[in-house]
Amino acid sequence: MNRFLTLCAALLMAGAASCNGRPDTPQAQPADVQTVAAQADTAKFHVKTIDASLRGNATLKAIAAQYAGKVVLIDFWATWCGPCRMAMKELDTIKPELAKKGCVFVYVTGETSPLEAWKAMLPKIDGDHYRLSNEQWGDLCQTLKMPGIPCYMVLNKDGSQAWTNVTTGGYPGNEVLSNQISVALTK
Repeated sequence: MNRFLTLCAALLMAGAASCNGRPDTPQAQPADVQTVAAQADTAKFHVKTIDASLRGNATLKAIAAQYAGKVVLIDFWATWCGPCRMAMKELDTIKPELAKKGCVFVYVTGETSPLEAWKAMLPKIDGDHYRLSNEQWGDLCQTLKMPGIPCYMVLNKDGSQAWTNVTTGGYPGNEVLSNQISVALTK
């Protein structure tokens, strides 16, 4: 528990420091996100937003509500996270097959991912992308008891949780994710 709190505090401090006085502060983010979204019209990635006032479990519920009737893999990650980027490359080998079957891929990060780095990475990551505020990310980490990233969650078509490794973290491997997504697709 102490390790989790220390991690969340470090992430919040890093995010606050990285945004202090820069144009990618939360107040400037909507215009920047709209610019990225406009560039995404022909791309295979989409920038999504949720109400910035949502906190904790309400944040996750708002994201899940966008995908009613779909099986969703949520990837909690950050641009600076080497294991996150390596896992994405591994996942890319099974992603097209799972997408054809009906799985939607959602990527959630926070402001600790610098805005310019995040925008530069988006074209390489097919799926829907959310960049939460420091407060939303911190609340979500605490609510989900997330010790670190990467971590994943599979949602059933009704938005309920089918599988997760949020409390343990790490990439579980293509076989585990493929199996968990396949089971959710049959429900």
